[in-house]
Amino acid sequence: MQLNFPVSEPCQWQPPEHYSLTSFQRDWLLAEGSLTKKLKQHCRQFRVQLIGQRPAPIFDSEFDLFKRHHTRVPFEASVREVLLYCDDKPWVFARSLFPLSALRHKNLNLSGLGDSSLGQSLFDQPDLLRSPFEVAQLPDNHAVARLNHQLFGHSQNLWGRRSLFLTGGQRVLVSEIFLSPLPFYESRASHSLNPEESGHE
Repeated sequence: MQLNFPVSEPCQWQPPEHYSLTSFQRDWLLAEGSLTKKLKQHCRQFRVQLIGQRPAPIFDSEFDLFKRHHTRVPFEASVREVLLYCDDKPWVFARSLFPLSALRHKNLNLSGLGDSSLGQSLFDQPDLLRSPFEVAQLPDNHAVARLNHQLFGHSQNLWGRRSLFLTGGQRVLVSEIFLSPLPFYESRASHSLNPEESGHE
């Protein structure tokens, strides 16, 4: 499927405590290890489809995580969007961004990833640090939810997570949106909203 790049649009990221998450949801949204490795445990064949990668404007909430080392103007980042497939079905939409200076980081090979896994490259770094997760629930009219509808024929809210990776003096922001086929949605409580909406403390 040919997709117009970039696909994504801003969404409301929150600390995980904002939501009433089940243990099953937390096992996916807050898993510290490589999502690529976790996906491979659930399928026989894993692959990455590159939607696009090039310098592009970034969202305000994304810049907020980079502003310690950059001023707003000029600040240009390379944006990378991919679909992660398990057994020929896209399970995850991922959006990554990094300053153009990170393209010169030899070990990460960010300029030559193509259809290879960024996650695998990151977790191979011995000095890798990761920020706490933020979580979002995307409404069914969000661009990625519309893509999910296009792929699977039904509308639903989608869950996602993001975190910032630090390695070799560089920052890489990775956002991962879980699509319909992911086992995450097998939980009956997977559509719970924030505590005020769900009635839980």
